[in-house]
Amino acid sequence: MVESIFHQTAADVYQYVLTHKEQYPEVRITADHDEFIAVQAVNGIIVFPKKWALMEVKQKYIDVPDTFNSETFKQALNRSGFEVDADKNFTASTAQVFLTELYERVDGEEQHK
Repeated sequence: MVESIFHQTAADVYQYVLTHKEQYPEVRITADHDEFIAVQAVNGIIVFPKKWALMEVKQKYIDVPDTFNSETFKQALNRSGFEVDADKNFTASTAQVFLTELYERVDGEEQHK
């Protein structure tokens, strides 16, 4: 699917990806007219940028559910490209702390590029 979303805000692009990622095997937003990938979702999961992947996991698995499920949370992180030890167990509050740590680590990696 090729569509122009030129001159949109980050919030607009995020909403566009959320709306279309379930309908197509891949949604890729490139910056300007080059091949630099700004946003990518594969098989319904945001995989790039990593901050957006973490934000999506937080929204789906921590902010929304009435009950938190550690296994589902770990599976979501793994699908988003964040390897989590199978033996690690989370509560909703420890999952939030873990996401914050991952977000800060990703932020540091992006700043050093």
